[in-house]
Amino acid sequence: MVPRGSTIVEAITVMLLLSIITRIGIPQVQEILTRARATEVRATFGIVEGAASRLSLVNIPFPPDADAGIIPFELQRQLPPGFSFDRDRYQLDWENWVLPQGLPGDPTVRGLIGVSITTSDRALGMALMDVIPVNAKFALGETYTFIFATQRVQPRLSGEVP
Repeated sequence: MVPRGSTIVEAITVMLLLSIITRIGIPQVQEILTRARATEVRATFGIVEGAASRLSLVNIPFPPDADAGIIPFELQRQLPPGFSFDRDRYQLDWENWVLPQGLPGDPTVRGLIGVSITTSDRALGMALMDVIPVNAKFALGETYTFIFATQRVQPRLSGEVP
């Protein structure tokens, strides 16, 4: 005779197996989703970087520093229509740091150009540090900053009058 119902032991075993599978699977799904969002942010960063490069190509100076979520006027015409620095889950912040004395060790570098990304999602921020391939990057709190260009002055030749 074949039993027609499940015993309590079988039901608990099935629930235990489902619990283990869920406990293993959910973090992996969350990591995949975070990586996908980081890739989206990387694409957005690339659009801003490309717009800045186009400014440079037509000899328009890089715009001054702007507040988070605000697109500098000079950059707006180089970005796709409707592009926004105020995004879902993060904000972009245009950075233009003026260095009157230059960088320590390289006085010809008089400015750093970059984009900061502010997000309260720490996992997203750390994933950004992995997927955005610039050498000069750093994190401070909920802000992840990526420097992609420098402004240089030509060094003076000896005997040249300032």
